[in-house]
Amino acid sequence: MRKYILLNLTGLFVFFLFTCMFISCGKSGKSTSDSEESSKPPTTSVGPKATKFTPQMVVAAFEKAAGRMPPDLKAEMMKEIPLKDPAKMAEMTEYVNAELANGKMELKEISVDALADYLVTELPKARGTAQRVKCVNNLTYISKAMIGFSQDNNGRLPWQLTPVQVRNHLDASVVANSNFGRAAGVDNLMFMHQKVFSVGGVFGMAAVKAELQTPKILISPCDPGRKVANETIFAGGGNGVNWNNYSTKGNKPLPHAGISYGLCFGADTQRPTTILGTTRNLSADELAKSIWAGAEDAKRGMAGLQMGQGQMVMMDGSARQSSKDDIGEAGRMIKAHINSRGGQARGNASTRMALPY
Repeated sequence: MRKYILLNLTGLFVFFLFTCMFISCGKSGKSTSDSEESSKPPTTSVGPKATKFTPQMVVAAFEKAAGRMPPDLKAEMMKEIPLKDPAKMAEMTEYVNAELANGKMELKEISVDALADYLVTELPKARGTAQRVKCVNNLTYISKAMIGFSQDNNGRLPWQLTPVQVRNHLDASVVANSNFGRAAGVDNLMFMHQKVFSVGGVFGMAAVKAELQTPKILISPCDPGRKVANETIFAGGGNGVNWNNYSTKGNKPLPHAGISYGLCFGADTQRPTTILGTTRNLSADELAKSIWAGAEDAKRGMAGLQMGQGQMVMMDGSARQSSKDDIGEAGRMIKAHINSRGGQARGNASTRMALPY
């Protein structure tokens, strides 16, 4: 979880167009000439000596581009780009010039205006990629939390618990001879307690919360519409009082309005190719009958994902950006999921989902 927190502290822009420059800053010193170069006024158009960018030109280009960006993107960029750090801007300038030299970046001219135009076009694209990368990272940590829970419960996930385990985690009134944890006869589904029919019930279990550590993992940066509700889950003066008070066993599961991810009841720790979790933008509650809904879908869409885009994590912990070819009846990931064998129950792996609706 520490890695997750550190990743968030770096901000979205560490994944943006010039990520590698920020990471590499400080690894090599810059000569005095770099500092002197950065103090020169920017050249806004091509001249006889404008054969490469100076740090001052790059700073000016970022500032000019910021004035043409949406407020949220501008705020993130101005916060994360080290415009006032001469050494880092010198490294960034070196990178820009190298990209131009090897043809990876194409500009109509070496000028502040041309670079600003490029940034205005490319940074929003990079932002979308950054959001999906962070979303995949969230799913990775959700899988670690679920695997951690299973390791403490004889390899069983919350929807596979035995009567004794149900009493411990969900309902103290359950009797020993109940059917919980036995095969239900439908694919590899098992009789499960009604409190884990919902994804909020699963994530609201005390032992699962202990593995997750923070509800911030449950909100995708691709799902800004649910961010405020997720912050409310944590709230309480910023000290997590609300988060601490949620308890599925105490009949207070996590509210779906602050959750971006769903879980698949066919997942089993002994079936590594089963799909454990996905982003919530599935068109149906069955993976085999779904497509990835786009932002235009008022109920199931996520603002940062287009139709045919989603994220998923497998039971072996591998997470990925997903496309339309992965899910649905003929989806390549679905076939491997359904045809898996082993684990707590026999039969094909169920594609039934618990989604936050």
